[in-house]
Amino acid sequence: MTEDVEVIQTMLQQQGLVTRAQALDAGLTARQIERRVSSGKWVLAARSVYRHAATPATPLARLLAAWLAYGGMVSHRSAAALHGVDGYRLDVVELSVTPGSGRGGRNGRRVHGVRFHQSTQLGLAKPVEREGMLVTGLPRTVLDVAAVVPRRRLDRTIDAVLRDGQLRLSDLWGVLASHGRRGRPGCAALRASLEDRFGDERVPLSEWSRMVAELLAGAGLDYPVLEHRVHDARGDFVAQVDLAYPAHRVAIELDSARWHDNRESFVDDRRRRNKITVAGWDVLNFTWGDFADRPERLRSTVAQALDRAGNRVAPSGVKPCRAAPSPTSMG
Repeated sequence: MTEDVEVIQTMLQQQGLVTRAQALDAGLTARQIERRVSSGKWVLAARSVYRHAATPATPLARLLAAWLAYGGMVSHRSAAALHGVDGYRLDVVELSVTPGSGRGGRNGRRVHGVRFHQSTQLGLAKPVEREGMLVTGLPRTVLDVAAVVPRRRLDRTIDAVLRDGQLRLSDLWGVLASHGRRGRPGCAALRASLEDRFGDERVPLSEWSRMVAELLAGAGLDYPVLEHRVHDARGDFVAQVDLAYPAHRVAIELDSARWHDNRESFVDDRRRRNKITVAGWDVLNFTWGDFADRPERLRSTVAQALDRAGNRVAPSGVKPCRAAPSPTSMG
C-alpha cells in the first residue's frame, strides 16, 4: 500500500519512529494504527509516537521519540551528548519547553522517563539541528549543564569544549551575559567556575567589544559601531571609542584595570572623556563586572541613554537606532 511505503520511509529517517500525525497524514486510518499496535508490529515509544518492533530502542531513538512527542528543544546533558562533548552520553533524556505550553511536567521532574526543564529564555538558545532534532546551541548547553551537574564535572565540561576548539572563553562569558538574571539556574555555578579557574584571564578588548555589541543587539537595540572615530563640529578628530551609536551621539567605553592599570592612564582617560563630551557626545563607561554580573543593568542603561538622546537631530544620512524594551518586558 502507498501509505505503508510512506510510513516506512518516515520510519527509516527517524530511527524506526513515526508519530500518529505523520501516519494519518500518510493515509493510514486510526483503526489501522490501532491494529498495528495490537498486533505487536508497532510499539508505543512515547505519547502518540510509535516504533517499528523490528528496530531497536536505542538511546538515540528514545530521545528522538520524546522530542517528537513533546517538542521544545533537546537540552542539558542530552544536548551535550549530541554536541559531542567529551564525557556525555545519551543516558538521560532532557528537554526544555516553555512554561504554559502544556508539554511535559513540572520543572526538573521526570515524566515517562523524560526530565523536563521549563524555560522562558528559549529564544536565546540559538538552536541547531542534530539527528533531526532541535538542540540548544553549545554555549547555552554548557550553561544548562552547569545547573544540573557537580562542580567537578562542570570544570571538566568547560575544559573539554575549550580544548577541542568547540567554544572560546568569550563564548562562555557571552552566554552568561545574555542569560544573566537573578536566580537563573546555572549562572552562578558557571561564573564561579570561570572566575576560580581563569582568574583575570578574560578576553581581548576587541573581543569584549564584540560581545557587548551582541548583548545589546540581542536585547533589541541596533548593532553599535565598533571602534568609532569621533570628530568635533569642525571635523577634527577627537578620539576613537569602543562602541558607538553615531545617530544619537552615544559612545560606550569599556573600562578594566587590565587596560587602564595606572594613574597616568586614568588621568588620560578622563581628559579624553571630557573632549568627547565637549564634542557633543554622551559617554557611558562600563566595567567587566557590569558586563558579566549585571548585564540587564548595562542593557537598560544604554537603552535609557538612547531614549534620552532620541530627540536630537541625527546627522544627515544617518539612520537613528531603536531602543530596546525594558528588561522587565522582555520575559
